[in-house]
Amino acid sequence: MSWDYPPMTAAGVKATLKSLRTRVGLRPDRITSTSLALDTLERLASVRYLQSQGLDRATAIVQAVRDAAAGLPVTESLIVDAALSLRLNAEAATGADLYAEDLSDRRLALLQEWDRLHTARGVLPPSAPTVRSLRLDQEDAALGLLASVLVGEELEQRLPRIAGPDQERPGEDGRAAVVIGAAVYDISCLLRELPVPNTSVQAYAFEEHPGGKGLNQAVGLARLGAKVRLISALGSDQAGEEILGFLRTEGVDVDYIETRRGSVSPRAIVLASKNGSYEHIGWKNEHEVSISNAFLRSPAFQSVIETASAVLLTLEPSRDTIVTVLEVVSRPKRCPLIVTASPPIEGKPLSTMELRLIDYLIANDWELRYMLEDAGDDDDALSSRDIVERLLLAGVGTICVLGHNQCRIYGVPDDFVQPPPAAVNATYQSASKDAFAASLASRIAAHGTATQQDFHYAYHAMLYAGTRFGTSSSLPTRGEIAAFEESLNERAGSLVGGNQ
Repeated sequence: MSWDYPPMTAAGVKATLKSLRTRVGLRPDRITSTSLALDTLERLASVRYLQSQGLDRATAIVQAVRDAAAGLPVTESLIVDAALSLRLNAEAATGADLYAEDLSDRRLALLQEWDRLHTARGVLPPSAPTVRSLRLDQEDAALGLLASVLVGEELEQRLPRIAGPDQERPGEDGRAAVVIGAAVYDISCLLRELPVPNTSVQAYAFEEHPGGKGLNQAVGLARLGAKVRLISALGSDQAGEEILGFLRTEGVDVDYIETRRGSVSPRAIVLASKNGSYEHIGWKNEHEVSISNAFLRSPAFQSVIETASAVLLTLEPSRDTIVTVLEVVSRPKRCPLIVTASPPIEGKPLSTMELRLIDYLIANDWELRYMLEDAGDDDDALSSRDIVERLLLAGVGTICVLGHNQCRIYGVPDDFVQPPPAAVNATYQSASKDAFAASLASRIAAHGTATQQDFHYAYHAMLYAGTRFGTSSSLPTRGEIAAFEESLNERAGSLVGGNQ
């Protein structure tokens, strides 16, 4: 199956270079083992030309970056040379530390030889920056300039997968949204504060209830009037029976939930505090309870995916299961794929080809770090925005980054109006993200894509869920979201009136 890559962007190439500067820098053996960076940089015109001249792709990438760096203004050239260990000034360097295996050592060596390296390049040396200024400001700017040179004429505006109102199409009767994720039994406690080690506290609210991100998103869709199927696995215990009964009561199709005889259903403990923070402890019991590979390879599963109005995938299943699901989804690719990056994937992150299948990615800042093979470490870790740019460049369609009372949408047109931070007393609990995913998916399933209004609608659903205690019990209906939006509008109106 052929795919069209998204346009190259300087921001995406810059984020890739920033991830490659850590440790030993940019070397053919390093870039070969970093598949996302390899796939990204290989698309540069200069790299393709060098490959046509007989260079292997890793060597072509390093040579293209070296050539572009050599053509930069001297100061910027010296900075990226040390950051990426390109060895452009090996003859002029008096010591080996300029190309040491540790990035911090390379920075210190650059500053120590600052004047002499500039003089060797025939220019009057400017004042040397501090280590902090080099690390936080000048290195970032120099890598940005290098990325712009590398992209060159390929620098284009990214075409977003966002529709305007005139592009909406009606939902197709009979097609169901398909959710693939976990169904677990939640034990939730609401605390005034989380206990410190070796102490105990008393909860002032307690709830046992079916949960799990897969279940929550399926129930959220059903409460919004969508037809939905959940694909998951349960044990044959009382908790499993209660979960199945709850799903049927909520109107979720459970025909594709596998029950493992003699096994115990997964559990989760949620500790939520009044200040909005929470701790989540999961027990998957995946050795006994998991979606079978035989089912995932069956014609029945293929048919479910081919007839879906949208597919929602959480990262709760094992990595092998996730990869198999993505492989099956890639065959027809007839509907949008919405991935919630929670919990962070265990093992190796998704490949470029797998990332390109994702139309909508929903994550918080912490979860984003686990979506890349090399997001950096310590003080050189990539920012969330850098990671977003790399994921967009890899082919992810739209990225929704959620946080407490806020969300940012990336991969959208420049005139897209971001949802404003909300002045409401809402927590950012585990079900808040599921309410966002379910609400957005309900609109996408109906129209085939998402409008600006749909993202705002999902954001309001997330906020509303954060005002309630519990997991699946906090997921809103259409009427509740509408009433909440009306209260937000009234509050905004009263604030405007009070400021006049």
